[in-house]
Amino acid sequence: MIKNRTVYLLFLFVLALAGFGSCDSKDDTEYPKIIINQPLAGSSYENGDTIVFNALISDNSQLNSVEVLLVDQDNKPVLANISIVPTANPFTFHGEYIINDPMLPGGTYQLRFKASDGVNSANQFVEIQVHELERQLLYPLIVTHPNSGNWLVYSLTNNNAWKETYSHKGDYIGSEVNSSASLLYICGIYQSDLSAIHLPDGVLRWNVKPEIYESGRWFESLNFSYPYLYVCCANGSIRGYNNIGAEIYRSEKYTNSVPNLSVTTQNFVIGSFKDAFSNDSFLVAFHNEGGKMIYNKFIQDEVVDLIHVENDKVLVFSNSSGHGVISLYDGADNSMSVLHPFNDGTFREVSAMDKGNYLVSGSTGLFWYRLNDNSLTPFVPAEINSLLECDNTSQLIFTCSGKTMNVYNFPDATLAESFPLPDTVIDLHLVFNK
Repeated sequence: MIKNRTVYLLFLFVLALAGFGSCDSKDDTEYPKIIINQPLAGSSYENGDTIVFNALISDNSQLNSVEVLLVDQDNKPVLANISIVPTANPFTFHGEYIINDPMLPGGTYQLRFKASDGVNSANQFVEIQVHELERQLLYPLIVTHPNSGNWLVYSLTNNNAWKETYSHKGDYIGSEVNSSASLLYICGIYQSDLSAIHLPDGVLRWNVKPEIYESGRWFESLNFSYPYLYVCCANGSIRGYNNIGAEIYRSEKYTNSVPNLSVTTQNFVIGSFKDAFSNDSFLVAFHNEGGKMIYNKFIQDEVVDLIHVENDKVLVFSNSSGHGVISLYDGADNSMSVLHPFNDGTFREVSAMDKGNYLVSGSTGLFWYRLNDNSLTPFVPAEINSLLECDNTSQLIFTCSGKTMNVYNFPDATLAESFPLPDTVIDLHLVFNK
């Protein structure tokens, strides 16, 4: 009996101490205070500028993190954040924040300051203006093949001389340019890595090795669609990489088929596939988020190029039995309709001047296709099967054939300039500032 009473009294004593402690403690309900000294509200910046920021942050408790971040009007991040652990309280948070996305649209943004003490967090905003970077052509870029296993990349300098930018050893399947990150992507079919080279200094930034596949091939084609590089792979999948080489997308495999081209639309990554056994051709639409296959469409022709028009619609340029055809594929309902047959030869390459005008290189010259009235007319008949790129900032058309690069004005087709080339060109790109 005495033992039970002792235990009971000890229990009451512990409860009393706990109650005393809880009454004595107080919850932290005070939020950090943020006073923004720089930048001033309404400050205006150009894309590429550095924002000097300065904020005084204080709290009744020890601060454990402070952050600054550029957000849009809906408070969604548009650039990377700067975050540090404060070393004092109050703490002066100052530094430089670079507007380093050349594709950032102009408009009103907010610089968001955030502070936390581990319990409470506070935000403070200052509104600023960012002007959009005007898109401009920097220089043409060419890839040549002087001898077996050797591929040279040249850029055109301001004094109209060709400068060797990069030398690629091994096999070659294609190349692409990411102007926004100043990167050239280049890769082989089975042996050479997929490599990202910084322009214009030619420094290798990252690479992805080919996987082992039963056909002996791996990389089949490259397509850059901002902000990702999409790569067709021999195992029947399409993969996407960001500008630091991380894989961010992988489609399902389309069984027993190899993709040779791809294009991205509003909701899909659409690939041109060929069956490995029957040689039948298909257009296959994968969801552009998870990579799930949604549709496949049998087609009779050999696809030359896929050009995104709007929403999930794609212009399909293809060849069959010595003739070309322009069709429209709609990924929204897996429908395809012929727009314009081309009985005067075959297509080689297509480049968009804008959403309504396309330049088409073929076996009987360079043609101009107008989507609005569905017309295909001769542009420069002498340009036979030329490599082709359009500069819509200056309304110029660049072509390469043999060892000559010609530049034509659009839409009158007059020759603006002509450049001799260091060697026969196998790939042509235009590098812009964004």
